[in-house]
Amino acid sequence: MSVRLPLTTHRRTSISAVSQAVYLGLEIEFGDNDKVEYAICTHDGCYAIDFEISTVDISNIPKIEDRVEKVIQVVLENISLYSRAQNYKIHAIGLGAHLKNGQDMKSLLFTSPSLSSRLWLELDALPFVIKTKGKTVDERASSAVRKTVVWISPQIPGSIPRIDVGFRHEVEVDLNGMIKLVDLTHYEKTVHPATWKVISSIGNEIKNRNIRASFFNATPQGGGVALMRHALIRLCKLMEIDIHWFVAKPKPEVFDITKRKFHNVLQGVAPPDVCLTENDKRVFINWSNDNVERFWKDDEGPIKNSDVIIIDDPQVCGIIPQIKKLNPTCKIIYRSHIEICADLIRQNPTGPQAVTWNFLWSFISQADLFVSHPMHNFVPDNVPMEKVVLLPACTDPLDGLNKELSLSDLSYYKLVYNRLSIDQCGVEIDFHRPYIVQVARFDPSKGIDLLIHSFKLLHDKLKEAGWAQEKIPSLIICGAGSIDDPDGTPIYEKTHELLARPEYADIVNVVSVVRLPPCDQIFNTILRCAHVALQLSTREGFEIKVTEALAKGVPVIAFKAGMMILFVYLSFFY
Repeated sequence: MSVRLPLTTHRRTSISAVSQAVYLGLEIEFGDNDKVEYAICTHDGCYAIDFEISTVDISNIPKIEDRVEKVIQVVLENISLYSRAQNYKIHAIGLGAHLKNGQDMKSLLFTSPSLSSRLWLELDALPFVIKTKGKTVDERASSAVRKTVVWISPQIPGSIPRIDVGFRHEVEVDLNGMIKLVDLTHYEKTVHPATWKVISSIGNEIKNRNIRASFFNATPQGGGVALMRHALIRLCKLMEIDIHWFVAKPKPEVFDITKRKFHNVLQGVAPPDVCLTENDKRVFINWSNDNVERFWKDDEGPIKNSDVIIIDDPQVCGIIPQIKKLNPTCKIIYRSHIEICADLIRQNPTGPQAVTWNFLWSFISQADLFVSHPMHNFVPDNVPMEKVVLLPACTDPLDGLNKELSLSDLSYYKLVYNRLSIDQCGVEIDFHRPYIVQVARFDPSKGIDLLIHSFKLLHDKLKEAGWAQEKIPSLIICGAGSIDDPDGTPIYEKTHELLARPEYADIVNVVSVVRLPPCDQIFNTILRCAHVALQLSTREGFEIKVTEALAKGVPVIAFKAGMMILFVYLSFFY
């Protein structure tokens, strides 16, 4: 006898209420007859609250592919109806992978075009592929959702899995493959066939030569570097390329040095009296060597077993001499993600920019390749041009930051944003009126004070022109934080302090300033629905690349850039 999930409710709710977050476990069992049994278990983060056991009749469908498609379609429609009827937002679905009977048919659920990718792209639910045990299909569905929930960060709304940093501080992207967002065929569809042919050819060459590549940086989440690494590692794993990503042990004292005296000084946004000291240098070198000694130098570690090592940004460039010592044949690539003001170094050879750069160059000069953004002034004069490769930042058109979202999902993330905005600054954005948005970290180089002043001028001009208040745009200033970003909280507080000044009294209630959690779909929604998306960074910023892709509808260009970075990294020397 089938048990069905309820598709009606008499509960009343406000139009401004955020849908309840739930998680599902899904198990599908193909038997020897013409009926497929499936079970769905609903979990609210504390315990199971609902379940369904039902069957799909496939007796009149001869082909195995069509049978699988029929089952998938029934399940997707049922889940979608259930979530709408109960006002639920399904954040994650654990797919039970219990292969007993009908293994050939069951495997089609996890190969392209897979059920897991459709859950992500059509329902905006994180798909977890979970190994399950149990005698009955409902028992295994319950097991799948229980194992899924432990990997979800519960403190905020959004499809946010825990970041998994494992042995030797390796970032295990997508929980080391437990989360399966998309298939390789989805990436193939984002580019021209000729481009994909080149990508596949070079990827196969890298695999055939058994090239192992490792990335090193300071943080697994927050900021442009981490965003690109998650996307790139995800794609490379689908292509079966041997690639890894390691992060250094967090140390606030070091991150304060690398942010304020590396990044801010080199970008020319630090106060003029900020300069690197001898003690700063000793602290940085000791921390770099400690990371190598503790995590990466043993015979089975990444330094001795990598053919190519990519250093992302100055934070971990101090390990380059250790790499040269431990693995002399390894090719080292330094990727300069930040803007380096070469003109300031040139104009004042003894100034703070020159002092910082000369210290960092003592490490970076030992790298075989210097990768920079395509801006001439980002490359200091003492970097040999034969080592320089110019490549832009990139993004992934299929991750939560860029993928298409349904109208109901867009509405959900707007409500989540307003919940955060009300809590942080007391402002509720009216999404029925146009709004302007800047998405960037709270950083001295992002031009936030200029943005607020400019918005004030626009607001006043529109009022003088006779615009009704409900027609005048609102302003959203939002961004995420990072563990290696000591400027985040001070700049965030200074932004609120600035808006509290009397001259901004008439705009303070239409300016939302929010530090967002690392939920890509919230950023996606805020950018996608904006009337104007801008970036007033006085120095470099990755965020505008995402804005351009969304505003112009050209994710293909971003994807090509990402793949070219990969292939320059891995094939430059081979």
